Amino acid sequence: MGKKKLFVLFCIFAFYAPLGCATTPTLRDGLPIPLKEAHPEAVFEENEGLEVIQENAKELRDFYRGGVQQKVQAEKKFKEKAYAEALKLYRLSNEFFSTILQHLDEDSAEYHLFEETSILFFPNLLVADNHLKMGLIHQAAGREGPAQRHWKRALSFVAKSLKAESTEWGLALQQELLTLSTSGKK
Repeated sequence: MGKKKLFVLFCIFAFYAPLGCATTPTLRDGLPIPLKEAHPEAVFEENEGLEVIQENAKELRDFYRGGVQQKVQAEKKFKEKAYAEALKLYRLSNEFFSTILQHLDEDSAEYHLFEETSILFFPNLLVADNHLKMGLIHQAAGREGPAQRHWKRALSFVAKSLKAESTEWGLALQQELLTLSTSGKK
């Protein structure tokens, strides 16, 4: 009787465990995920709230949220043309994301945190966008070499993202980076 109950429990667990832990995105017939479903503003909105500082980040979701929050602040400084502050915040954002990418290196439009909670999980694309902006800051300061290095790094992160999850956001970012990379080499 005890073995039978254990077997039934094992079967139930074996059936339901993959459902709660799945991080594989749903297939979309090879088409990229549209911008209306996966875009930076949606990621920013999902990660609003109490600010995460590096010393208090314990779980991967803390590091992701902290990276996104630092990126939001960097974007504000970038738009205000406070470039020195923006660079510092983009670097801090990338530090948060580098911790995540050591453990989870694939982007996903439907990353399941727990039970029925899923988020847009794009650390590679966010790092790529940070490098894009850092390159633009260097270019504005007349430092073409550092700008090109940032754009080259960004392209590698976009490639990782697109390999895991094809998005219009990633494809647009890749196109912008390719245009900047080739225009600086002429």
